Amino acid sequence: MGLFFVGRYAWLGYTTSMKTQDGALLRGHVQVGVLLQSPRALTSRAIERLPENVDPCSDESDICVPLRVGDRIKTLPSAGYGPVASLVLPDTTHVQLWAQGDGSDLLYQMYQVSRWNARRQVVNLVHSAGYARYDVAQYQSYQVVEYSVTLPNGYTVWMSPGGSYSVNVLTASEAQRRGVVYEVAVRSGSATMTDGNHNQSIQPGQISEVTLAGDIIPARIASWQLLGDPTWNDIQVANQTITSAGWQLYQRAGAPNMSREEQNGRISVVSGCSPTSPDLCTAEQQTSILRFRREGTQMRPFAVGIKQTLSSDVSEYTSLRLTAWVRVLTQTVPLSGIADSECPISFQLTYKFISPSDQQMERVFCLYAFKSEDTLVQDNGSTRYRSLPPYEWYRLDVDLREDEYLRFARYLQEIRIEAYGHDYLAEITDISLIGKQ
Repeated sequence: MGLFFVGRYAWLGYTTSMKTQDGALLRGHVQVGVLLQSPRALTSRAIERLPENVDPCSDESDICVPLRVGDRIKTLPSAGYGPVASLVLPDTTHVQLWAQGDGSDLLYQMYQVSRWNARRQVVNLVHSAGYARYDVAQYQSYQVVEYSVTLPNGYTVWMSPGGSYSVNVLTASEAQRRGVVYEVAVRSGSATMTDGNHNQSIQPGQISEVTLAGDIIPARIASWQLLGDPTWNDIQVANQTITSAGWQLYQRAGAPNMSREEQNGRISVVSGCSPTSPDLCTAEQQTSILRFRREGTQMRPFAVGIKQTLSSDVSEYTSLRLTAWVRVLTQTVPLSGIADSECPISFQLTYKFISPSDQQMERVFCLYAFKSEDTLVQDNGSTRYRSLPPYEWYRLDVDLREDEYLRFARYLQEIRIEAYGHDYLAEITDISLIGKQ
C-alpha cells in the first residue's frame, strides 16, 4: 500500500510540477519614456543600454533588458506615438506597449511550464493602464497553453495561441467621456473576457468593452469613433456661443481691422430631412444639421467654425475614414476653392508623425460649389480642393490612410470644420471619423 501511494504521488509530481522559464526580454524602441521596476524596488527607473559584452541588442537601435517574472514595465507619454516598447516572451510571443493617454503599465506576472514533460504552459500578465497589443505565438511546444491578461477590478482576458489582440485600459477622463473603462479587440484568434460570473466570447474583427458600471458589453464589430458628438445632438447655440461635449466655436477674420458688422459669420443647428431622403420625411425621421451662414454682400472674407481636440494615437488604425454629408447653398465668389481662395466648407486636420517633438502639420480638405459634369479634385500644397454640385448633398468619404499626407501619421491633434468667404450658406450632417485595425 505504501509503495502504491509513493508511486501515485511521484506520478502526480511528474505530471503537475511547474517551473518558471527564463528568457523574456524588454525592448525599448525609443530613447526616453520606458521604465522598469524590479519586484522589490519601490520606484521605477529608465532603462539604459547594457555594456556591450552583455547587451542582447548590441548591434541594434533598441535598448534591451532581460526580464524576470515580477518585473513591471511602464511607458510615459513623452516616449511618443505608436509602439514604444515590446515584451518578447520565451516562446516569441510579442507584446507591444503604447504610451498614449497617461502611458501604459504592465506586470510580467507569470511564465511557467511543466518541469518534466511538455504538458502545460501558463502565462499571465497584469495590465493596469494604457494600450498594448498581444501577438501570441502560434506554434507552441506544450499540449496545453494558457494565456491570460488580468485587468483591474477582477476582470480576466483569456487569449488563444496564434492570435492577435489589443487591450486598452482607458484613462479616467476618457472613460468618463465614453462610458467604458476597458476595451478588448481581436484581429485574429479568439478571446474570452470574464469577471468570474459572466463570460464574453470575442471573435476576429470584434471588440468587447466594460462599462463604468462594470457590465461587459456584448461583442460588436471593432471600430473606433474618434469624434465626440458627431451628430450635433449635444450642441446648444445661444448668442453665437456654443456648449457641447466635444466642440468649440471659433471665428477668424480674413482681413485686418474688420468692423463688428463685417464679422457676422453665424452658426446654428437646425432639423431637416436626411440627405439620403431629402425631399420627404416625418418629424421623427429628421436629423440635426450644422449650418454656417454669412450675409450682407460682404467685401472681405471671414470664417466661422467649430473645432475639437482629438489627441489620439492612431498608429494602430489601418483604416481611418472621414465621412460627412455636405452641401453649399450660397457662395458669392464663383470660383471659390481654386488657387487657395475661399472655402465655404473645409475640414482641417492637424497631426504629427512620430514624436511629440515633431513639427505639427496640417491637412485641409476644401469643398466648394462649381457647376460641372465632373467633380474636380486638385491639390495646392497641403490643401485638397474638391468641387461639389451646387445646392445638392454630397457625400465626403476619405480614407486618411490612403491620403499622401496622412498615410503615416501616428497622431491626430485636432479637427476643425469651418466656412470661410464673403457670403456663404453651407450645411453639414452625419460626420464621422472611424478608425479600424
